[in-house]
Amino acid sequence: MSASKVSPTSRELFDQYLRSNHKRRTAERFAILECILNVQGHFSAEELGEMMKGQGYPVSTATVYSTLELLVECGLVVRQRFSDKGNLYERVLTSAVTHHHLICTVCGKIKEIRDQSMSDLIECRNFVGFTPSYYSLNIYGICASCSRQRKRNKSQGKK
Repeated sequence: MSASKVSPTSRELFDQYLRSNHKRRTAERFAILECILNVQGHFSAEELGEMMKGQGYPVSTATVYSTLELLVECGLVVRQRFSDKGNLYERVLTSAVTHHHLICTVCGKIKEIRDQSMSDLIECRNFVGFTPSYYSLNIYGICASCSRQRKRNKSQGKK
């Protein structure tokens, strides 16, 4: 019977990345990673810092930002920029199907969608002289809630 191949954990991947790039392997960096692994969806650096403080593990803002950069370089986190929201981050789930984002230009709400046909179309493209590592498709518009509110306001004579 052959031994099954177990993929390394996020913690192991981060540890290997830090070692191979001669970066410090601090408790704070690993605590930040653990916090991120428990976050669902998108988060800002500021929100991450607040989550850390809420867990009784206050870390400096500089440590949060520098660790996020290392996690982006390592491939465990991706940085997204949605309109005027600034940078938001999201953990990478290798087993997850690629998703896209619907972003409301009124309230800023972000909804994730999965559409395999869009993913297939993008993934089958051959970009001459370029090897993509990941992609993000953002579709901007007005969410159903804001659309209903606009219709109500219009029917009531409000702007």
